[in-house]
Amino acid sequence: MRKIKYLFAGFLALSMLSCDDYLDINDDPNNIHQEDIRPDMQLPGAMVMTYRVQARSMNILGNIFMQNWYADVNNYTGVNTSDEYTLDISNNFYDDIWDGLYVGVNNFQQVINYDSQDYDNHKAVALIMKSFYMQYIVDLYGDAPYSQAFLGQELLTPAYDNDADIYRALIDNINAGIDLFYTADSNDAVLGSEDVLFQGAINKWIEFANTLKMRILLRQSELTDATTQAYIQDEFDVIATSGVFLSTDAFINPGYSDATDANMNPYNNLFYNSSGSAQTYYNYTRASAYIADFLNGDINGVTDPRGSVLYELVGSSSDIVGAVQGDFNGPSELSHIVPVMPDADSDGILMSYAESRFLLAEAYDKGYLSGDAEMAFYEGVQASFSLYGAGGFSTYYSQIDAIAGLGWNGGNHMEAIMTQKWLATNSVNPIEAYIDMTRTGYPNIPLATTALYSNRPYRLQYPLSEYVANSANVPVIPQAQLFQVGPFWKN
Repeated sequence: MRKIKYLFAGFLALSMLSCDDYLDINDDPNNIHQEDIRPDMQLPGAMVMTYRVQARSMNILGNIFMQNWYADVNNYTGVNTSDEYTLDISNNFYDDIWDGLYVGVNNFQQVINYDSQDYDNHKAVALIMKSFYMQYIVDLYGDAPYSQAFLGQELLTPAYDNDADIYRALIDNINAGIDLFYTADSNDAVLGSEDVLFQGAINKWIEFANTLKMRILLRQSELTDATTQAYIQDEFDVIATSGVFLSTDAFINPGYSDATDANMNPYNNLFYNSSGSAQTYYNYTRASAYIADFLNGDINGVTDPRGSVLYELVGSSSDIVGAVQGDFNGPSELSHIVPVMPDADSDGILMSYAESRFLLAEAYDKGYLSGDAEMAFYEGVQASFSLYGAGGFSTYYSQIDAIAGLGWNGGNHMEAIMTQKWLATNSVNPIEAYIDMTRTGYPNIPLATTALYSNRPYRLQYPLSEYVANSANVPVIPQAQLFQVGPFWKN
């Protein structure tokens, strides 16, 4: 990691004159003074920057690891995904996830640190968003710089914190953010158009904060020690006092448009440029054979209507056609990916309502909260159909109800939740499905035929930038250990 990352990388000087200006990034810290950047100017840029990492690199990795996508190397050789198949995880493997998230989170920290008592609403948002993205750092890497990571020139080589300790700090951030919303007064600046997620709706932010807190708590719920379980239950009891969770999809849109590639929805820009021409990933990416078989009903006997929305149908059979990951001699005609964010100006999907419902189903089923787990599960599947714009929900739901690992009454609630969450996060936020599979073992997704290990990595390798700029602190992790030891919630 370059030292500037911890200092002030990615400064976003963002004008309030136009939503499009939120997309303008000033990467030169010498041209701007920190004290001149008000929270209402810096916050939207931080949100846009971190979401870009989520929508692109994290989305690609999640889709490939979870067998949603296949690389059509027969017809296009513009990208190489052999490492994702072989699982040759080096310190260059998706290193832009670590680097990009730290740059963005540093900007959230600058909002939190702003020397004024008049921006409590903005600081609350920054605290919550800091937790949102630092959770992914822990989930994907384990121990990480945290308590010393955002001190600027005071410390350019931060120590690594224990990942379990970071998780506790993330919960504290969320609690502090919610408290700031409740205690903000008439002297505090009102969230306005710079809130590119909820447009200043504080009630939506509290719903989102509770949902994020639930996600963080559930991630560690497989740990059985009494201390951890008591902590989880205590924090769920705090959540229960408000009892509100994400009630709509959390869409982010700072003014995406087709003016230039940089102004486009970052996920859509993977597939098309601003003039509408196909990009590398449209030409290169196809359905995998496993997701094709699953959605076509070849594995469980039920055709999933979401398939025809997510993938182009091929041939007279009108099926999804995929190729086996690792097999470079697949069918000549394969199903293209249909972007779930279809236009340059499409809203980005930070967190879906479907995910919120599946989190609630798990919390209810495990007894952390009181509620109807089956109804929450039902609502999660229904919300997924709605988000994708797929029809036939009622018929599909009745068909899967008693199927093991797919429907609620199939005998294994956890497997059903995780399988449906996998289907609901396809191309939306599939890194969640990968992390949950690491945590729970569900769903049981096959490896590529060229995989060198018997399971996917439980965590990723620290990037080369850390070994260059923070070598005294970054742990040295042998590749084999990535497949044996995960974050604290896995071990």
